[in-house]
Amino acid sequence: MKTLLKGTVASVLSLTFVGEALATEWNVSVWGVRRAFTEHIHQLADLVAEKSGGEFTMNISYGGLSKNRENLDGISIGAFEMAQFCAGYHRDKNRAITVLELPFLGVANLDEEVAVSHAVYDHPAVAEEMAQWNAKLVMTSPMPQYNLVGTGDPRTTLDAFDGMRVRATGGLGQAFEKVGGVPTSVTSSEAYNAMESGVVDTVAFAQHAHLAFRTIDIADWWTENLNPGTVNCPVVVNIDAYNDLSDAHRAIFDESVPEAVDYYLANYGELLDKWETTLAEKEVAKVSVPEEEIAKFREVALPLHQEWIETMTSQGLPGQELYDLVQATLEETRAGN
Repeated sequence: MKTLLKGTVASVLSLTFVGEALATEWNVSVWGVRRAFTEHIHQLADLVAEKSGGEFTMNISYGGLSKNRENLDGISIGAFEMAQFCAGYHRDKNRAITVLELPFLGVANLDEEVAVSHAVYDHPAVAEEMAQWNAKLVMTSPMPQYNLVGTGDPRTTLDAFDGMRVRATGGLGQAFEKVGGVPTSVTSSEAYNAMESGVVDTVAFAQHAHLAFRTIDIADWWTENLNPGTVNCPVVVNIDAYNDLSDAHRAIFDESVPEAVDYYLANYGELLDKWETTLAEKEVAKVSVPEEEIAKFREVALPLHQEWIETMTSQGLPGQELYDLVQATLEETRAGN
């Protein structure tokens, strides 16, 4: 009897230790506040916890683990297991994916943004560059084309952009610079104060960010059709942490990523449906930029594409190949629809 009890106790202890070994807890670094831009991360956390029976959990921190411009550095040293960042915050660290931030790239909607982003993320040269930071690209945070909010008289011509101080990062900032604008790359969290204090005249954001960071609260107008491009903000995981997952947890994680992206798209769609009501409630005027002005803007900005290709090629990256991949993916996505 004692021998049986000892065996039973040993079995229970063994199972307990196995359970503890299987438990996985990840820390996730994001910034700002919970918003449409981070909903896929929350959904991913919910999915892996549910599918693993609570054995795989994620603690999502808004600014408590790192500053947004330092998330990739934190991933590289294993300070946390997963993070979100925007390519334009440190273009020298993630050169290859900045192809997705070129102005007037031709991406028309969020589905196309997901398709081109993930095609680029899967390119070997991109994976190799990110591996230098011990980072594995997991999923994009797709955003609509950016548009401006501003105070005072609306800016609807290229002449009005001349001298305009605009919060715009990456390729968008370069595009505005081409037409005489003065871009600044203050972080999204700093945009409200920059606009309120007059450091910038306008802010270029997608709709969710104008809401989350309250720039819409002090805006007089919003350009409804400028659509010069967007920024690319991936979610990455620490490679060592990903490889250390059990086979079961890694399978759960991998299969949950597409589900999380689908949830993000549905949620963002609801936000866009409410945008018109938001503008009316906040008495923000919708202004339309004349098509001939947009055409002139596009003509001035398009040489940035070739400049990007040449710069990347000179640095040993397959610039032309990555650019062609974006265009080919857009064609395939549209043909499939």
